[in-house]
Amino acid sequence: MPVVTVPATDRATAALADWLIRDLTAVTLEHAGLPDPQRLRRLPPITAAHIGKPGKLRRHVRALEHVLGQVDRHLRAGAHLREHGLGTESVPAAPPELFDVAADLAGTVVERGSPAAALANRAVLLAAGVIGRGLGVVDASATWSATAGSYCAIIAQLWRDEPQAQVLVDPG
Repeated sequence: MPVVTVPATDRATAALADWLIRDLTAVTLEHAGLPDPQRLRRLPPITAAHIGKPGKLRRHVRALEHVLGQVDRHLRAGAHLREHGLGTESVPAAPPELFDVAADLAGTVVERGSPAAALANRAVLLAAGVIGRGLGVVDASATWSATAGSYCAIIAQLWRDEPQAQVLVDPG
C-alpha cells in the first residue's frame, strides 16, 4: 500500500483530517452497523482555517463525541453480540497503514489543539473491531476494499494539490 508524505501544512492536514472524519470514520461506522455515520458526512469540510484555529473544529468535536456516545451505548447494550459471540476469528477490516495514518494524524491535530482526529481514530478502531469480528452489516473484505479505495483517493488528491507531496511505495 502506498504511503504519502506531505509537508505539515495546514492545507494538507485539513485534507487528511476531513478524509478521516467525514469519509473513513463514516464508512467504518456504516459498515459496522453503528449509529449515525450520516451525522459525520453532513459536517462542513475541514479547511486550513480549521487547522490554523482549532476552535473552529468544535462542531466536529461535538459531532464525534455524540456519535461515540451513541456507539458506546449501542455496544454496551450488546447489540453486536448476536449469535456470533466474541469467539469469532478476527479479520482485518482495513489495511494496517490506515490505522497508522489515522493515529499519526490524531497526534498532529491534538498537538494543534483539537481532539477531533483522535476522537475519529477511536471511532474507526471501535467500528473496525466490530467488522473484524464478523459482526458488522458488511463483510470485512468489502470494508477493507472501501477503506483502501478511500485512502487511494486522498493520496491522489494530495499528490495533485500539494506540490511537495511524495508517494512512497514499500516494495516488500
